[in-house]
Amino acid sequence: RPPAGQGKGGRAAGSEAPSAMLAPHSTASVVPVSSLDTRSSPRSRSTSRSQTGLEDSFLAVGSTKSELNESWAKRNITQLRAKSRALCDSWRFCVLTTALTVYALFGDDFRLAVTHRAMDNLFNIVTIMCILVFSLEVIAASLGQEGYFLGFFFLLDFGATVTLFLDLTWIWNEFACNSADGGSGALKTSRAGRAGARAARTARIIRLIRLVKLYKTYKTTIEQKDGARQSTDLQNTMPGEGDEDEDLLADEDEDVDADSPLTPPLKHQDSVVSQKAEKPPKAQTAETRVGKKLSDMTTRRVIILVLVMLFVMPLFSTTTYGFNEFRTSGDIGVELIYDRFRQWCLRSNRSDAGAREPPWCLQGLGTPSDELAEGRYAERAWYEEYLLSYIYHHHLGDFAWRLYWIGFKSNSHTQAGYLSELVRLNQERFLGPYVLPAHRLSDWDSTFVDEGWQTTNTPLPDVVRNKLASPWIERCGNFVGVAVSAEVEDDASTLCSYEEELRCSEQWVYVPLTNSKWESDHVSMMFLFDSRGTTQLGAGLSILQTIFICFAVGIGAMSFSSDANQLLLNPIERMISKMEAIKDNPLYAMKLGDIEFRREEIENARRKEQLARMSRCMKLLYKGYNFKKVKEPMETVILEKTIIKLGGLLALGFGEAGAEIIGQNMRGGTAGVNAMVPGQKVDAIIGFCNIRNFTDATEVLKEKVMVFVNQIGEIVHGCVDDYHGAPNKNIGDCFLLVWRLSGATGERQRKLADLAVTSFIRMLAEINKSRVLAQYREHPGLLQRIPKYRVQLGFGLHCGWAIEGAIGSELKIDASYLSPNVNVSSRLEAATEQFGVWILISHFMVNLCSSELMTRYCRLIDHVTVKGSKQPIRLYTIDLDFLQLKVETDPVVEITKNRFKIRQLREVRKNEKWAEEFTVAEGLDKDKDVSAMRSSYDGEFFLRFAMAFRNYEAGEWLVARDTLYTCHYVPDDDSTVDIPTTVTEEEWPADGPTRALLRFMRQTHFHPPSDWPGHRELTEK
Repeated sequence: RPPAGQGKGGRAAGSEAPSAMLAPHSTASVVPVSSLDTRSSPRSRSTSRSQTGLEDSFLAVGSTKSELNESWAKRNITQLRAKSRALCDSWRFCVLTTALTVYALFGDDFRLAVTHRAMDNLFNIVTIMCILVFSLEVIAASLGQEGYFLGFFFLLDFGATVTLFLDLTWIWNEFACNSADGGSGALKTSRAGRAGARAARTARIIRLIRLVKLYKTYKTTIEQKDGARQSTDLQNTMPGEGDEDEDLLADEDEDVDADSPLTPPLKHQDSVVSQKAEKPPKAQTAETRVGKKLSDMTTRRVIILVLVMLFVMPLFSTTTYGFNEFRTSGDIGVELIYDRFRQWCLRSNRSDAGAREPPWCLQGLGTPSDELAEGRYAERAWYEEYLLSYIYHHHLGDFAWRLYWIGFKSNSHTQAGYLSELVRLNQERFLGPYVLPAHRLSDWDSTFVDEGWQTTNTPLPDVVRNKLASPWIERCGNFVGVAVSAEVEDDASTLCSYEEELRCSEQWVYVPLTNSKWESDHVSMMFLFDSRGTTQLGAGLSILQTIFICFAVGIGAMSFSSDANQLLLNPIERMISKMEAIKDNPLYAMKLGDIEFRREEIENARRKEQLARMSRCMKLLYKGYNFKKVKEPMETVILEKTIIKLGGLLALGFGEAGAEIIGQNMRGGTAGVNAMVPGQKVDAIIGFCNIRNFTDATEVLKEKVMVFVNQIGEIVHGCVDDYHGAPNKNIGDCFLLVWRLSGATGERQRKLADLAVTSFIRMLAEINKSRVLAQYREHPGLLQRIPKYRVQLGFGLHCGWAIEGAIGSELKIDASYLSPNVNVSSRLEAATEQFGVWILISHFMVNLCSSELMTRYCRLIDHVTVKGSKQPIRLYTIDLDFLQLKVETDPVVEITKNRFKIRQLREVRKNEKWAEEFTVAEGLDKDKDVSAMRSSYDGEFFLRFAMAFRNYEAGEWLVARDTLYTCHYVPDDDSTVDIPTTVTEEEWPADGPTRALLRFMRQTHFHPPSDWPGHRELTEK
C-alpha cells in the first residue's frame, strides 16, 4: 500500500522521489543488468525482475519483522528494568518497606506479648502483606540492580521473606499444635512447639539484613546532605560573616587590616584564579567503589558471625537435646493423681482372670455395695484430696505457669455425659461418708490453704469450686473437662475454653506417663497449664534481643570498619572528591589547598576548645592517651596533599585556557594522556603587556633577570586576578592576559570590560609605586645603557573571538589562544612606542566599555589598519602621567600566615567589584593615584586634540596641523589667537599621539592623498 498522498507508483504527486531517499529495503528489488538474459523478450525480463523483487522484498520484510520484534523485546526489558530500579529507589516504597520491616522484626513478638488470640487473624493479614511487598522488592531488585540476583543479599532477602510464613498462625498451628488427642503425643507436640518457637525466633534474625540495607540507604542520604552543607560552608565562608574566623584565628600573631592598602606581595601570592574558579563545583559525596565494597564485605561478615552464633550457641545447651535437670511438681503431681485414680478405679476390681474386663467405674455410675465399698470410698477421697491439692498449688501463685484446664478421656467408654459425671468431685455415690455438703465446699480452702505455710496457696473462687463439683461439660476433642482458671466464668458453656483463650504456644500439657496401654485406653487424664507468663516474657525478651542484635550488628560493623574508614577509606574518598572537583573545574584546584588548610584549622580549634573545657584530670587523661600516638603523617595524608599540590600546579601551569585539557584527561578512563584536545571558540578580552628595554635588562642583569621578570609578573598577575581576569601566557618580556566573555550577559560583559581597563591602570600605578622595582632606577649597569632608566610597560587591549586550546605536540604543549584578535592586541601593544603612550585600546573594546568610562578617560588618537587585519580600527588611549607617582614609603604590612584568610580577603575585594552599586568610573574618580596621574592634563588639551583629529580624519590636514600645534598639555592663554604657521619638530607639543599625526601628515606636506579614506595603514610593527 503506497503512503498517503502518493499514487500507485509510490511517488508523491507532482514530485520525483530522489534515489537517496529510498527505503533501504527497496534496494532489494534492483537487479544488475549483467544478470539478465539479453536473449529473452522485454516482457519476460520484466516478469523476472518483478518476481525477483517480490522474493527479496518478502525476505526483507521477514527480517525486518524479526528485528522489530527483537528491538521491541529489548525495549520492553529496558523499560521494565528502569521501572524496577525506580521502584527500588522510590522514597515512598522505601518508607513502606521500612515500616513492614519493623513489623516483620517485632510484629509476631508483639502479638504474643500484648494481644489476645482473637487478634491473630489481623496480624496474619499484615504478615501476608509483608510477604507480598518483600517478594515484589526481591523481584524488582533482581531486575533493576546489577549483581543482586543470586547474590549474598538476594539469599538473605529470600530467606527473610520465607521465614515470614512461620508467622502465619494457620501454618504454625498445623506444624506445632496437635494436643487434642492427649497422651504422650500431646506432651511431645507441646515440647516440639516450644522448640520450634525458639528456632523460629532465631530464624527471624535473618530479617535483620533488611535493617542493614535501610541503614545503608539512610547513611548515604545523610552523608550526601552533610557533605553538601559542609562544602558550601567552607566555600562560602567570608571574613566578617560571623565570629568563627575570629575565634578560629585568635592565636594568629600577625594579621592584615582589610581596610589598609594591600602591598603587591599580599595581593599576588596566589593570583592565577579565573572566573571559573569563583564558582565552586558540586559537592561529591558519593561512596567510593572501594568503600562500598569494603563496607559490604564487613557487613556480610558481621551478619554471618551473628547468625552463626545465634544458631550454634543453642547446640551447646542440654535442653536442646531434651535433657532436663529434674522433673517439676507438675510432672510428679500428675503421676501421683493418676496413681490415686488407678487405686480407686483401675485396680480395685482387677484380677488375673478379669484383666481384660473394663474397670468397675466404667460399668456404672455408683460404688458397688460389696465388701470393697468402704475401701473404694477411701480411695476416691484420697484421689480427690490429691487432685484438689494439685489444683490449689498450681492454679495461682508466684510462678509463671498456672493450671488452666483438667480433662479426662476414655477410649473404651465414649459417652461424654458418663465421663462428665464420673470425674466431677464431691459426689456421695463415690465418696460415701467422706462427702461434704454442697454449702460446705469452702472447707476445701481451710484444708489446702494455711497462712502459716511457707508456700502460700490462694483460695479457689466460688465459681471454680462449683464447676469442680458439677458435671464437667467442656468438650475439647475427645476430652471432657473443666476450666479451673478464674478467667473462665461461664460454667454453662460446653466450648473448649483453652482453645478459645490460649494459643498453641501458650499451652503446656502434663499427662501421666506411668501407665499401661490398657489403663490409658480406659481412662487418660490431661492437665493443661496456661504458659502465657513465660510466653509473654519470652516475646518481650525476644524484642529486646532483636534490638540488641540490631545494635550489635551496627556497632560491630562500625567498629570493624572504623579504623579502615579513618585510615584508608575517608582519605581515599576525600581524594576522589578532590579529583572530581578538579575534573569538573580544573581551576578550582587553586582553592583546594586553602580549603584543606581551613579544615585542619577548624579541627585544631575544636580540639583546643574541647581541651579548654576539660577538667584537670580529664586533660591529664587526654594527654596520656595521645602521648603515644604517632605524629608522622600517614601515607594517605601525604598522597592527599600531593594531589592538592599537583592540582594547583596544573591550574598554575595551564591556566584558564588549559582547563578543558585537564578536564577531558581527568574524565578519561585510560592512563594515557591526550593533550591534543580540540579547541573551542570563545569570546574574550585580550590584553598584551610588554616590558620595555627588556633586551638591555637581560644583558645587564643576566641570571637575575628571572627575579626581575617575576617581580613584574607578580604585580601584573595580581592586578589581573583582582579584576576577574586570568593570566594566560608568559613569553619572556610579554604577558598575555584574558578576560573571558563567553556565557556572560551584556551587562556583565560591560562590567568585565571596565574591570579590564581598570586592571591595566592599576598595573601602571603599582609598577611605578613599587619600592622593589624602584631599586632598578639606581642600577649602575642599567643607567649606563639607558639614562634615567625606570621599569616601563606597554599595553594593548582588544576584544573578539579566539580559539582556546592546546598548542604544540605530545612532547610539549602550551594552553593558549589563537586568533587574529590576539595578533591585533599584540600589534596595538607594539604601536604604543610609535604613539608615545603607555596603552592602546581598540574601538571594539571601547564600545564594549561603559559610556561613563569611555567619555571620561578614553581619547581617540588615530584610525588605522594594523598588519594582519583589513578592518580599520580606531585607536584610543588613556592619558596618565605616571611620573607624578611617588614610590611608596609606608612600612610594609606584615603578611598573615593564614592562607585561607588571604584568599577570603581577596575574594571579598573581588566580589565587591561585582556589586551593583560599584561603578568602575566612579571608583577611578575616587582613586588618588589616578587623580595624581591625570593632574598633568588640562581639559582644553582634550578639546583641541579632538577638533584636530576630526579635521585630520575628514582630510583637512592643514587645519588639523595648525590645531595640533596648539595641543599642549597645559595650553597658553593666547595660543588660540596667534597660531604659528611654521613650527620645527622640536617645537611640537610633547604629546605622543600629536607628534605621531604630525609626522605622518608631514610625509605628504600636510596634503592628504586624493583617495584618502579617513584612516591609514600602520606599517611599523
